[in-house]
Amino acid sequence: MILRRLLLGLLLSTLLALYANENWMTRTVVIDASSHKLGQIAAVNDQEEGGHSVARVEPQGSGWVLHCDIKTGYEWPFCDLQIRLGIGTQGIDLTQFDSLRLWVRASGPEPRQQVRVFLRNFDPAYSSSKSVADLKPHEVVFDPAAEAQPVEFRLAQFMVASWWVQEHPLPTPLLGPQLSRVTLLSLTTGGQVVSGEHKIYLDRAEFVGLWVQPATFRLGVIAVWVLSMGLFLLWDWRRSRLRLSRTLRRKRELQKANARLVMRSDEYEAKAHHDGLTGLSNRTGLQHDLKLLIRAQEELLFPLAIVFVDIDHFKRINDTLGHDAGDEVLKFFALNLKANIQREDLLARWGGEEFVLMMPQTTETEAVAVAERLRQHLTGLAWPSGLQVTSSFGVAQAESEATIEAAVSAADQAMYRAKRLGRNRVEHGASAQDAETT
Repeated sequence: MILRRLLLGLLLSTLLALYANENWMTRTVVIDASSHKLGQIAAVNDQEEGGHSVARVEPQGSGWVLHCDIKTGYEWPFCDLQIRLGIGTQGIDLTQFDSLRLWVRASGPEPRQQVRVFLRNFDPAYSSSKSVADLKPHEVVFDPAAEAQPVEFRLAQFMVASWWVQEHPLPTPLLGPQLSRVTLLSLTTGGQVVSGEHKIYLDRAEFVGLWVQPATFRLGVIAVWVLSMGLFLLWDWRRSRLRLSRTLRRKRELQKANARLVMRSDEYEAKAHHDGLTGLSNRTGLQHDLKLLIRAQEELLFPLAIVFVDIDHFKRINDTLGHDAGDEVLKFFALNLKANIQREDLLARWGGEEFVLMMPQTTETEAVAVAERLRQHLTGLAWPSGLQVTSSFGVAQAESEATIEAAVSAADQAMYRAKRLGRNRVEHGASAQDAETT
């Protein structure tokens, strides 16, 4: 979007600039009675060439009028209205201009009254004397009556007069038009004039050009385009770097946030899978760990012995000594259970004062022996508050994943049977497969 706006802005600006260069950046040098004093204007005739013509100039309106009385006596009689340009031999540099406009009229005895216009250029290489004849003349010839006013000539139309070139042989580098130090603008009668009264009226002359030549201006426009594109690319590069930096920073922040979420998730999962009081797995955690074992090494899991353990008379402890004492008993009970089982065995708090122990690759008979050892160990411990704590065990065996639920139920029933039969004992029932068939 920004590039489109930039290109549109540059395009519109370029069109406006090109139009302005063509129409609004025009400079003009005006030549009329207000800009040139009469001392800068001269009337020249052919008397120095042996002729008898008489010329004089006088101001008229905003310009001047050349009165010329052409008389015989010289092969090429003429009268010349000369206007000095610039200061001394410096003249003015017309290479910065494009055209010459003339508000000019002419009258005389001929049917077509032609006027010759000369731009005379000074160059030390050929203008060694102070004679006007040594100034290189650039000429156009026209009939003012046949042209709309003002008459406009392109400076490229002015050609060096051939008669002057013949009289002034020049080296090759100096051949052709030169308009860098034009000192005189001359309006002269035609080349084949007849005797009689001739007049040339010049109201105004203008040299017109552009402050910046089109070729130079176009190079400037191209430079602006190149600079603008370069600045845009630099700005876009910096913006991309900043955007990339912000993206990387956000990515790092997201990674940190994600790590925090993972940690919290792990914490929540740990809380969800563990009992906060004893630190053992809870029922959900036990199920989760069992599924992982089945998925990883089911063939090494069965037979699976399941042992339910219940603290005897736990409610009496809570009622007599309070819940804090009951909590201490639970923690001490869990600690000693965990310290006396195999590392690969699964131990969990099932709920309240009930615990579950699952022993992979263990038969029911082997599990009964383990349960009996645990019962005796727990009974002989020195319990908090001088308590004498005993526990009841129920044992069952699962042969496959499909029989685990039945084995859990069987072990639970065996534990309750142990409690009914007097507590502080180990009971076991039929295997889970037998329980399903009965």
